[in-house]
Amino acid sequence: MPPPICIFDPSPMTKPLILFTALALASVTTAQGTLSISIGIRETGAGGSTFTAIGADGGSAGGIEWVNRDGQTLVLDGTWQQFTFDFDADTLSGFAGATANNMIDGDFGTLEHIRILNSGGVTGEIDLWIDDIENTIVPTGQTNPVSTVFGDFQGYGDGDEVIFQEPSFSGSTASNLVAGGTAGVDNFVASRSSSDKISFEFVDGTTTRWVRLTTFQSTNLRNPTIRFDQDSTLSFWMRGGVAQENLGSQGPGDVIAEMVGTGLAVGDSSTYHVAGADANAAGVVFFSFDGGTDLPIFGGNMVSFSNLILGEVFVADGMGRASVTLPGSPPLVDLVVQSAYFDMDSPATIGISNAVLARFGR
Repeated sequence: MPPPICIFDPSPMTKPLILFTALALASVTTAQGTLSISIGIRETGAGGSTFTAIGADGGSAGGIEWVNRDGQTLVLDGTWQQFTFDFDADTLSGFAGATANNMIDGDFGTLEHIRILNSGGVTGEIDLWIDDIENTIVPTGQTNPVSTVFGDFQGYGDGDEVIFQEPSFSGSTASNLVAGGTAGVDNFVASRSSSDKISFEFVDGTTTRWVRLTTFQSTNLRNPTIRFDQDSTLSFWMRGGVAQENLGSQGPGDVIAEMVGTGLAVGDSSTYHVAGADANAAGVVFFSFDGGTDLPIFGGNMVSFSNLILGEVFVADGMGRASVTLPGSPPLVDLVVQSAYFDMDSPATIGISNAVLARFGR
């Protein structure tokens, strides 16, 4: 990554900003919280339901078992981490219902919920993303596994409810949460692809508080059926951390951006991700003080561009992606971060990302 390029002679006010932007090229020490992750499966086959297809609505009959309860850890550092549950090998614990007997009843059922335990005593708002939920089996008479991805969250609008209800939906854990949590598709996930974003806050840091993130009667892809037999496993990717606010103004072109990490206070860091540029395209990431006048340009909009202070040259990789990690800082300052890339498919040959509000110092 080349060093930052200042687009004009910096004033004393802007020099500290250039300094901590340059620090992005060095190693960063970050604070990290943790949550424990496991799943609840509903034994709908034992409850009398009929199997149709993996991912189809399996209904809500039968008891609920936890699989490997609280046995895996999500680090809230903004990185994607995979979680896999093996129905032959993992320990089961009964949660609710007549068939919740610490063993699997029936050959199939549903993914009833993801259990999220506050094992790390996290306080403050938590942002989580879930992507690529898949059920893998080895069909009878075959040796090669077959995977069915039923939760990739592609093709939905921003905020659409898909698979999971809002965190406070379940009465069994609503009292553990501050009111106002949300769940919905996020189409501005530049570090991966469209994913389901879950936001919530525990009422305190007590390490026994948990969230039952249920699939019961969600608007889209509710009660997804999964198999328990045929060497079945269930896996998905999760990310947790602090997301800086998306200010919109994406376009022209398909470039999108996000900034996610542990935050931007002292000791924290967040990574600015860009995706959707042409392969190996050159571009510039602009930093502006928040609160300035926007600049309409090339059919798009550069947010707060009258307060522009810094531009840093980026080159996308062969997948049209780029990223840089920025450390937190002592000064309280809000910067608008927005990218522009050469885009040969755009009439203006420029692709402009959405703007992100980076709130340094907290």
